[in-house]
Amino acid sequence: MNWMVRIAAVVALLGLAGCIPQLMNKTQSQVPIVSGPATERQVESALQRYSGLLLAVDPTAVAQMYAPDGVWERQNGALHGREAIRDALASTGGIRVLSNEMTTAYLSYNGPAVVQTGNFKQSAKLPDGKIVNATGTFEATWVRSEQSDWWIRRMVTRRVK
Repeated sequence: MNWMVRIAAVVALLGLAGCIPQLMNKTQSQVPIVSGPATERQVESALQRYSGLLLAVDPTAVAQMYAPDGVWERQNGALHGREAIRDALASTGGIRVLSNEMTTAYLSYNGPAVVQTGNFKQSAKLPDGKIVNATGTFEATWVRSEQSDWWIRRMVTRRVK
């Protein structure tokens, strides 16, 4: 009988252990999100700010738009965290972004996040002077910080052409 009590205690502790991170660390994903036009305008504004920062090639500001544990998934590999995102953008080797346009196709609410899908067009000038035009799709998962800023939890970009 004593072994049954021990097993029950272990099971209870394992169940509680899964909750400890949520109990000890309130994350930005727990900030309530209210669906509606105001939220949609805020998310669209955040996307346009992000697009503008990509155009300005401001690695630090772009990285700060991501949640601390944010992920940017690109065809040439995922970047995890603000530091990795900033470092990748800072080491572009002289590439100048000439234009960057991101347009929303669809917004959906997923618990404490807003998922935004759409299309992008970008034109860049390589160090050798060649102009490269790229188009593709994106999916951004936005969450609110405790200060109510919109952060990117996950950005997926797929180049089509």
